[in-house]
Amino acid sequence: MTLVEHPRLSATLESGLAEMIYRAIGYMRMTASQEESWGDDPNQYVADEDDDMSSARATCGMLLDELVDRFGDDAQRALSVAVERRLSEAELARANGEANWWKTREATLLAVGVVSDALIEGEAAARSENVAPSFAASVFLANVLERDLSSGATAAGAVTDGGESFLRGRALWVAARLAPGAPPAAAGAALAAALASLRPTASAPLRVGACRALAQYVPLAPKDVLRPFLAPAYQGLGSLLESAAGSTAGAGSGDALEDGYAEDALHLVLEAMLVVVKADADAATQWSSALAPATLRVWAEKVADPLLAADARDVLEALAAVPACVPSLHALAVPTLASVLASPATQPPMLVESTLDLLAVLLRPAAASEAHAAHAACFRHVVAIALTSDDVGALQSAAECLRAFLRAGGDDALRWGVDGQGGGGDVLRQYLDAAARLLSPILEDGAAVFAAPLLGQMLRRLPTRMAPVLPEIVSATATRIRAARQPNLIAALLSVFARLAHADANALVALLASMPAPPAPSGQHSEEGADGIPPPTTALELVTRLWIAHQSDVQGAFDIKLTTSALAVLLASGNPALGSVGVKGEPVAPEGGGGGQNGGAAIRTRARAKAAGPEKFSLAPLPVKMLDALADFVLEAQEAASAREDDEWEDDDGDDEDDEDDDDDDEGGGGGGAGGMFGGDLLERLLNKGLDDVDDDDADETEDPISAIDTQAFIAERLKALHAVGQLAPLAAGVNPRRQRALMTLLR
Repeated sequence: MTLVEHPRLSATLESGLAEMIYRAIGYMRMTASQEESWGDDPNQYVADEDDDMSSARATCGMLLDELVDRFGDDAQRALSVAVERRLSEAELARANGEANWWKTREATLLAVGVVSDALIEGEAAARSENVAPSFAASVFLANVLERDLSSGATAAGAVTDGGESFLRGRALWVAARLAPGAPPAAAGAALAAALASLRPTASAPLRVGACRALAQYVPLAPKDVLRPFLAPAYQGLGSLLESAAGSTAGAGSGDALEDGYAEDALHLVLEAMLVVVKADADAATQWSSALAPATLRVWAEKVADPLLAADARDVLEALAAVPACVPSLHALAVPTLASVLASPATQPPMLVESTLDLLAVLLRPAAASEAHAAHAACFRHVVAIALTSDDVGALQSAAECLRAFLRAGGDDALRWGVDGQGGGGDVLRQYLDAAARLLSPILEDGAAVFAAPLLGQMLRRLPTRMAPVLPEIVSATATRIRAARQPNLIAALLSVFARLAHADANALVALLASMPAPPAPSGQHSEEGADGIPPPTTALELVTRLWIAHQSDVQGAFDIKLTTSALAVLLASGNPALGSVGVKGEPVAPEGGGGGQNGGAAIRTRARAKAAGPEKFSLAPLPVKMLDALADFVLEAQEAASAREDDEWEDDDGDDEDDEDDDDDDEGGGGGGAGGMFGGDLLERLLNKGLDDVDDDDADETEDPISAIDTQAFIAERLKALHAVGQLAPLAAGVNPRRQRALMTLLR
């Protein structure tokens, strides 16, 4: 591999590619110890398949990958020759009655699967150019389906033990690897072979290969082809899952994993089950009552394993996405979840947090009746966790669960009472108390981050109910943002003020201006004013200064859109109170000269900084800095659009040039500074989809009217309104030429 990776030495290998690959396949044959280790232990089989980096088998696979990557079509042609030789040798050995004939064929299938991505891409490229591929992956797959996986190739009962089960399992594996390039006709044959190998009594390689093949071919199969296979798939996967649930339930007896269902193998079962559930709603409804209990047991037993718990939760979430499954799923799961949440202190690690996550998943698609029942069973326990827990993970999950309750119950939930029967206290006050606890300065900054989305949804979904308590919310949020140290917390809390600005900008400004600035934490008193900016006297000064300073720290497409458009709303309001606020402007040259050559500013070295003290800044009018921020957003949007256009014209051979361009982009940024208000990180995050086209997983954000805003058009509309009343030109005079050009382009 060292020779392959070396640009000058690799050419010496080119003439012997076919022989080298042929030899490598030979070294990939399974050893006797591997055969013994993997025969009855699917977990060991999967773990070694995925993690082995040191055996001759794994090293030769890595060599093949390097060769195909380095030599491209030449290596693929050489692989085709070597594969044909090895398959012929295996057939001859079989005809001669050699017991281990299958090992050569199994190694050959492994070799093809290792480089399957490149083979599929190569065949697709050749097809688009109407030429023969260097390696015909689809022909190879057809051979595997006919030779190794057809109903007549090997009787199902004859492959539960011995070498042929390894071969059939490998055939299922390579069929799964080649699935992305498979013709639709291959799906039926692959599914039939996979289902024949799902029996709990089948050997580990067969079960593992079957799960992998199902996960790949179920989404590819046409509906009419898939439908007859769904019932056997549920039966086969369900029996494996029941076995796993039974094994984990008996963990204290010493034979918990006797059937071989440890973590890696169970992951494959759940992964295949998730694909099957998503494939057909009617079948999911029919089999939900059998599938859900076993999945819930696996989730509870494996909650300490974040990956397996997430796998099981994904299956339950897929079932919950089928409306007909929701009532029975809630009836099964909610009582169990409520019993966990009722006594969080007695639960094992991770169970409370994972229970809150699962409850939130089940609430999202819930109808009113299910939401009411879940509220009655769990709401008071979730609030209690939010009010008493000090664990950041549990607080995050509790906040997300409260958002899910709010989404499912809406305004109706306020009439249900805390206990779901109309009693137990004021539901809105419980929401407010939970948010206030999350904002408490005694908690870590990480906990307060989750108050922002909860408050945002309360403001959006309960606007009339929230109006009387807005001063309380604004005061609590301003106090927490004053004490915040982490930029991501400040950026998150800005979304609360942005939401209020969209609702009524002038009311927000008046409220903030009427509030004195919260006192700074003791550690910050000595720092304030050292940069030449006087400490804030009102909450308006505090919030707007932090907004301008930390807009670049806002994360996520929705929050960027929310806060940026809110700045446009505030600026367009023309509220005179905004003009009286001064924010950090440009650095001020130190007194007594200190200028550089030709009268320029001196470079601020560490020695000079120590002698001069903290760097001083001028005060800049808030509206000008707000216009700066909007211009920076426009610049980033223009750069992202230009980069996407350039990508459409770039060659695959231009990788080196791309790297240079990326370096240049990182140095630039909106606003002419180091990254501007929206720095290079934002550009990289959103480059592929644009500033207004990023898909968010958050359902609340997806259905929020803010998501429908075209941010650039929104900014343009507000700036035109300012221009119409003669207020834009004076502000633009304080903006640098680059930003001015961006705004002029937008307004044209």
